[in-house]
Amino acid sequence: MSQGKLHAVWALESVPLTFSGSLYLAGAAGPWRAQAIELLRRAGFDGVVFVPEAVRKQSATNGADGPNPSDPNEHSLQQWEEDALRHSDLVLFWLGDGGGQDVATAQLWGQWQRSNRMVVGAPPEVSSPLVRSANRLRLPLAPTLAETIAQGLAHLRPGAQRRGGERAVPLMLWRSPGFQSWYRSLKRAGHRLDDAQLEWSYRSKATGRPPLLWAIKPRVFLPSERRHKASEVVIGRTDVSATVLYHRPQTRHSDGTMRPVERDQTLIALVREFRSATRNGSGYGLMIPGGSSAQASEREQDARSTALKEVAEETGLRLNPAQLQAVPTGDRQLLTSLSSHHAFLFRAELSDAQLQELRATETNGRPNGANPNERCYVTLRPLGELQRDPDLDWSQLGMLLHALADLS
Repeated sequence: MSQGKLHAVWALESVPLTFSGSLYLAGAAGPWRAQAIELLRRAGFDGVVFVPEAVRKQSATNGADGPNPSDPNEHSLQQWEEDALRHSDLVLFWLGDGGGQDVATAQLWGQWQRSNRMVVGAPPEVSSPLVRSANRLRLPLAPTLAETIAQGLAHLRPGAQRRGGERAVPLMLWRSPGFQSWYRSLKRAGHRLDDAQLEWSYRSKATGRPPLLWAIKPRVFLPSERRHKASEVVIGRTDVSATVLYHRPQTRHSDGTMRPVERDQTLIALVREFRSATRNGSGYGLMIPGGSSAQASEREQDARSTALKEVAEETGLRLNPAQLQAVPTGDRQLLTSLSSHHAFLFRAELSDAQLQELRATETNGRPNGANPNERCYVTLRPLGELQRDPDLDWSQLGMLLHALADLS
């Protein structure tokens, strides 16, 4: 498609080869769609507008496109709608002009109501189950078509030029640093994204905002193997920073010299926290203090600053920044077969005073956390004991052992 110009794609027409933004017009068939296109054009929208109505050729008298009153083949239309929706950054639901009572609109609503990729408009006088559903889901309702269009444009700007398989990645996910990190790695390896299906996303703060957690089913071409792979789901989230807090006291040996205790006796500070996915004997996860910043799903984060913040939030201990050491090759993926996110690994050797502070926190049993829903209990355990504890998962144990590998 040409740059800088709105491109209306009517039923059964092909998805353009490249675009910077895309919007699907959902609602009952009627003149409002032509009005919406004109409002978008006047506002300078230069992306794609999917219109689920057939189009007639330009009239010899006025040269204008318009909907064809004759319906296309139902099966072909359904396939086109599915493809158009898969390539839509946003779905605009207009519940006026009969849209609130339209069966097809209600069916589409059921599929998209929790997608965080929809804007909704309905005149105040419209009474519809869909309006009640929007209120229940706390979706803002624009009272006019013009205001609905304005809300949609706010989410579609700035756009991002995508082509090929990239077109199936919605803007809200495309803007995510976690997705971009995965995609850059895919391209560096010489692979090609030929298609993608967003299966679900979790906890976007609002429509159009990058999700914290997402899952896509990509179709990737591997040139080195001359084949496509499309049988897997990639789960992604924001990258995390993790910090191994350890204390290795000195002990007097028989020759009178002071030397560190054995490596297995090194004390490790972990947090014990309930996580719903936990599958072990205690029902609680044992974890190295770590996580990602609240803004990490929307913009790049500084791994070192995040590490210091997470230690303070989860243990109550405020480290001196000079204590924090980046572990060599400490930026690695955690679960290659399922999740694309990385952990940035750090370590900090605790002073005697800091150890006592953590002991006091452990003894009083008071949880720490960034919010009331996060309850992290400090626990101090020797490294050797942790190696034998099946409640410590392989990723946590691997990070611990790697961070302390140089301790003899």
